[in-house]
Amino acid sequence: MKEELLFIPGPTMLSARVLNAMSRPQQGHLDPSFVKTFSEALELTKYLFQTKEGLPYILTGSGTLMMEAVIVSLLEPDDRVLVIDTGHFGERFGTIAGIHGASVDVIKPELGRTPTLDELERKLSSSKYKALFVTHVDTATGVVNSIKEVASTAKKYDVLSVVDSVCGVGGIELLFDEWSVDVALTGSQKAIAAPPGLSLAVLSKKAFEVMNSRKVPIRSYYMDLLRWKKVMENPGIYIATPAVNLINALKEALSEVREEGLEKRWLRHRIIAEGIRAGIDALGFRFVAEAGHRADTITAFYVPDNRAGELHARLKSQFNIQLAKGLYEYRDMMLRIGHFGIISANDAVALVAALEIASNDLGLTNKKGTVDEAMKYLEKLKP
Repeated sequence: MKEELLFIPGPTMLSARVLNAMSRPQQGHLDPSFVKTFSEALELTKYLFQTKEGLPYILTGSGTLMMEAVIVSLLEPDDRVLVIDTGHFGERFGTIAGIHGASVDVIKPELGRTPTLDELERKLSSSKYKALFVTHVDTATGVVNSIKEVASTAKKYDVLSVVDSVCGVGGIELLFDEWSVDVALTGSQKAIAAPPGLSLAVLSKKAFEVMNSRKVPIRSYYMDLLRWKKVMENPGIYIATPAVNLINALKEALSEVREEGLEKRWLRHRIIAEGIRAGIDALGFRFVAEAGHRADTITAFYVPDNRAGELHARLKSQFNIQLAKGLYEYRDMMLRIGHFGIISANDAVALVAALEIASNDLGLTNKKGTVDEAMKYLEKLKP
């Protein structure tokens, strides 16, 4: 099978080192060497989220599992929560909270935008909320929320801040302790550049105080984060069998993050995002997220005449490059580019060049010189 150049919003491409770690002979989940690897992965998770105070979690299951586990563990029936909906995955937070009996209020700005702090303050001051749920980068739209400002505002009103950073952490800045975030979560298959199948999170002392003061027991076995706490403090304790090979791979991916250094990694993602966006802009395509609201890990853009499917197919068949279509009602209208993980400047150049050729061949545009525009940014990453 020929390897594709994956520019989808996860799963992303994997390094040889991560692939090798995943293919090691099977170990027992209580083998001392694996327990050591699990412990190291948890410690590296603290580095990923930039926390010394928070407790890290790694569970077998997708990011959605961790979203639900957090909701099940924090919320009790009829708790009032506020959700910032900047795309499909913000909406998902509200759906899950509602399923588990919470009273859900939503702030939903226009597509491509984020709410202003004044709007957020007015809403938080209008009622007593237990938690505020926000998506750092919404995978459906490429919109990035300012977590620093959102968490600070939530703290002002004594509201828990819960951040879905599945498409953010590891690719853009997230400072858990410094920004006073209460819960942040992610999935293994995005900017961390590990295989899909694991969810990671960090919980603050305040989050544990809320869970420990519940009046109603947590109504789940597997998603009870209090139950899992002892395992995260000592991975040699058994509750359920973890995905051993995936955790081996995750530990290597997190090690690569640490070796590159988060600040250098954030800068690399920013430059690649700027280069790709410069190329798209040169083609004359319109972005979904407005200027000032665009993430450095994913870019969504509209394809003229609702021909996203044709452009998607041409990139795959002619160049072996895979993008993602828009979700649901936007499937034919937009394409989404995941530019995170181990993606390089050379990969970005290949993408921009392919976009120009395919778009011109399909008659979607007649623009040239997109690579030159992209290189104004990407040349900063030359060795």
